[in-house]
Amino acid sequence: MPGFWSLRRIRAYLAMQRRFEPYNAADAFAEEIGGADAPPEGAYLRISAFGFRAEAEGKTGFAALKVIRQQTPAVVHALYTYLAVLGLLSALALGTFLQK
Repeated sequence: MPGFWSLRRIRAYLAMQRRFEPYNAADAFAEEIGGADAPPEGAYLRISAFGFRAEAEGKTGFAALKVIRQQTPAVVHALYTYLAVLGLLSALALGTFLQK
């Protein structure tokens, strides 16, 4: 008879699940062409209309941007430019619509 799930077992299970990376369509395609043995990139950067999410070498946010900047500085500079333009446009929109 299996034991009951205790809080300690649930936390250990969740920690174990976080260690594994999700398997997606790109992984399936790489497996088909034989590139499944290649090591993972280790860094990714998602840019949306409202901000960004970066992860590299187990770090997130601006710490990950520091790592990505060492590998590919042009990408991080483009991100900084995008965020500056986004901030400028939002400030202009607020200034325009909030005038009395």
